[in-house]
Parts: sequence; C-alpha cells; structure tokens
Amino acid sequence: MLRGAPALVLVAVLAACSASPSPAGPGSPATATTSPAGSIRAPSSAPPTPTSSPTPEPLASVTHTMDELRATRLIAEVDVGGRPDWQTTLQGALWVTAGGPAVVRIDEKSNQVTARIDVADPCFSLAAGFGSVWSPSCGDRELDRIDAGTNKIVARIPLAGIPADGEGQLVVTKDSVWMFTDDHGSLVRIDPKRNAVAETFSTGVDGDALVFAEGALWATVPDGDAVVQIGMDGKVVRSIAVGRGPRFIAAGEGAIWSLGQADGDVTRIDPKTGKVVATIQLFVPGSGGCIDTGGGAVWVTMPETPVSRVDARTNTVSERFTGVGGDCISFSDGSVWLSNADLGTVARFRP
Repeated sequence: MLRGAPALVLVAVLAACSASPSPAGPGSPATATTSPAGSIRAPSSAPPTPTSSPTPEPLASVTHTMDELRATRLIAEVDVGGRPDWQTTLQGALWVTAGGPAVVRIDEKSNQVTARIDVADPCFSLAAGFGSVWSPSCGDRELDRIDAGTNKIVARIPLAGIPADGEGQLVVTKDSVWMFTDDHGSLVRIDPKRNAVAETFSTGVDGDALVFAEGALWATVPDGDAVVQIGMDGKVVRSIAVGRGPRFIAAGEGAIWSLGQADGDVTRIDPKTGKVVATIQLFVPGSGGCIDTGGGAVWVTMPETPVSRVDARTNTVSERFTGVGGDCISFSDGSVWLSNADLGTVARFRP
C-alpha cells in the first residue's frame, strides 16, 4: 500500500578539532626551537585527524536479502497481473485486489488463480465474512459483495464516499460490516442480511485502518499518532498514543499491533487494558506498508524491506529481508503471502 508518511530528516554530526598554531608558509622549512635550558627540541608534528567509524546497522545480524528468502523458502509465485495489493482469506483461498477492474482468487492447495472477478477499481481494503468477500469500489463508490461460492458480485451497496486517504478502513465483525466513509471519522455499519447501511456514526476522529478485537473496533489515527478503541455504539472508548504516523493495524497473537510509518516501528497494545506493552523498532520508515499476524509472529512489509518478522513472544525482530517486492502481506494456511505490486505477482513463503 503506497501511502505517504512524514519525511525523514537525516542530520550529519561534524566533529570539530581544537585550534592549533598556523603552520609555516608554503615552502618554509620547519624550525627547531630552543628550550630555556638551551637544549634543542625537534619540530612537533601535527596530531592525526580523528576519523569516525560508520554506525552499525542495528538489525544487521537478522537482516538478509529477498534473494536468500526466495532461494530457501519460496513455495510458489503466482502471476496475477496488474498491481496486486490488498489480501484476505476465505474458503481455502487467498483473495487479492489486482488493480484495474479485478479481485483475484488464488486456490491455496494448487497455488493457481481460479477466478477473476470484475470490480470497478477495487481500492484501499478487502475483508471476508458471511460467506463473502467485501471490496470497496472507488470506480462506482460502492461496497461490492462477492459470493465465495459463485465468484459473483451479489450486492452493490452505495456509499456516501470512500476516504481519499483511507487504507484498510473495512472490517467484518460477528454480525456486521464496518467501514469509514470519509476522512473525518464517519463510520457506517452495514447489515449483511439486508446488504444495506444500517447506521452511520460520527466518531469525531480521523480514523484510517480498522480491526476488531475483544468486542470493539480499533482504528489508527495517523494525524494524531494514536490508536482509538471504538465501541459497538460508535463512541470512542479511549485514545492510545503510539508510534508516529500509524496507518496500518492488525489484531492477533493476543494483541493489537500498529505500524508507524514515520519511524518504522510497531506498537503492541493489550486489547484488554488498552495499554501499550511494547514498541518494537524495525527501522523501516517510509510510505506504504502492511501488517498481519500469524504463526506466532507479526509480519510487516515496507518498501525496500518487503518482509520483517517480529516474534510475538519476545517482542523482538527475528528476521528481516531487504530487496525488491512487497505491498501487502498476510499469513494464511501456514504460509506468508506477499503481494508484489511492481512485479504483478503474489509470492508464498514458508514462515
């Protein structure tokens, strides 16, 4: 997901040497000096110029290349065409937005594309529930419901809007589908029985991505450097300060996890208490990104670092892979799935 983040400013620190007497002019011979006792003292030489060693990469010991990952753990690479991005899983399949007019279905047993569903500019999110895949359509400003049994669109739900700055703003709960419909916190609850908007709430926060955990919605607020907990009545329960520029969020492995774009870190929140219990530095600031959980880990993709693994038990980065690839990431059927927007593929790796 390619979205902006605050620019990173690098500050160079220059070490200054103390002043020393001016040397003799060009071509002038060095002169000896006489001590008070009359003994001759040899000319002094200039002290060596101090040099600075490069700062070591904080995660160098766990950083590898995407070429190494592909050589050792690649299960399959599926050509889906377009620019694959958002992912969700349902009924033994991985569903991927492929840019342009398509949502693609990949069978997890054969690693083959088994269906391609026409959706007018699928954008910003994808979710699964109630036997269906739910895809916002920026082309028609609606939420399209795709029946997983027939691979057909069975409902087109008109929306007041789709956030221009939104990403991941759609989530399925046990009885409803929820979605932000603007950049000012308008949140709708969609009844899957009627395929219609049932309620609209004004949350008062500029929410972005949504997840569901512990009976509540959790939303990132990038401009507020916060994650907010929202009750099923649409009211904000609490606001939690997290890393700068949080945009993407995941729920799983016993926690809520937000990815901060500005500093390239992950914040872990206990959903029972609403408290931050850990901040994990990945050192991957930038635009875009995605986060998911599974297999005892948190999985993150960012530009130039397509795969990072955080151990959910120790809250430490256990592996990181740099190189070409990435845009969205998920964990399903015991594997890590990586959308590669620039390559037009979805790669499947052993974790």
